[in-house]
Amino acid sequence: MKVLIKENKLDYKTIYDFIIGLDPAIRFVGLIDDMGRLVYGGMRPGKISLESETESVKIYMEFALISKLHTDFDSKLGEVVYSLTVRKKIKMLSFPISGHIIRLSLEKEADHEKIVNVILANLGGFENKTGP
Repeated sequence: MKVLIKENKLDYKTIYDFIIGLDPAIRFVGLIDDMGRLVYGGMRPGKISLESETESVKIYMEFALISKLHTDFDSKLGEVVYSLTVRKKIKMLSFPISGHIIRLSLEKEADHEKIVNVILANLGGFENKTGP
């Protein structure tokens, strides 16, 4: 990824543009803060969300809560690198990064391993901690 950080902040647009460009099976890319607010991102142009806007807000808060809960086990199991959720209609990926969560939704048939490997290779060396 060209520039992840500008002036000590994540470069949301660069992250979004890079990830959404990886594969047409990526439906959504969002950067969610530690309070569960979508700070940048959205659906791929031409795709329609499967949930309402109200449901999306709840989902973002759930991602943030789960991410915080996962840190309880960091000392024993190591930090979370990424999480994969497979549902009947879609797959969802989460990557904790500097107090944020990069969240993706993918078409069910997407090659999630390929997408994960490219993202991790480009996030390599970036702090995965929950704090800024």
